[in-house]
Amino acid sequence: MVNFRLCLFTISSITLTFTLQPFHVLSDEAMIINVCNKTPDPSLCQTCLNSDPKSKTADVRGLAMISITCGTRDADKLYKDTYNLYTSTNDTALHNLLDNCWTRFIGARDGIDGAGRVLRDQGSDATKLTITRNVIPIITFCSDHFKKNPEVAVPKYIIDETNVVSTDCQIILGILNNF
Repeated sequence: MVNFRLCLFTISSITLTFTLQPFHVLSDEAMIINVCNKTPDPSLCQTCLNSDPKSKTADVRGLAMISITCGTRDADKLYKDTYNLYTSTNDTALHNLLDNCWTRFIGARDGIDGAGRVLRDQGSDATKLTITRNVIPIITFCSDHFKKNPEVAVPKYIIDETNVVSTDCQIILGILNNF
């Protein structure tokens, strides 16, 4: 009789544990591919997510956090490279052009980084608004600013890094749309 009660108690506990546990789907390579295929650059998305070993056990929210980390890293590189060029160039036109963007790139980096806290505290919709309203306009302003001044030779690596950060933002939004 004791064994029957112990068995019944164990089965009830296990059932209760699984019933009350929140449902989280963990990622695997197929999930990463599926999520990334819904972004504008699946290859860059997969490279980012696979750069973090935690992606193998992350749910979609975890994958979004990893993409935010990648975006923050890329935006930080863009800021540092732009600032270094801004402070070292002897080309007055380039210096003046970069003067309009290097501080904005700090804002973009901080905005992407802050999106991680927004995701944690307020959810995916608020995070999408953060990226859409606070980050993308900054990157777009500078990208457009570079295009409107073709007489100023902005180095290709700055243009490329600007495009990568812009794509990172679209990837973050694409992953957030999986919620």
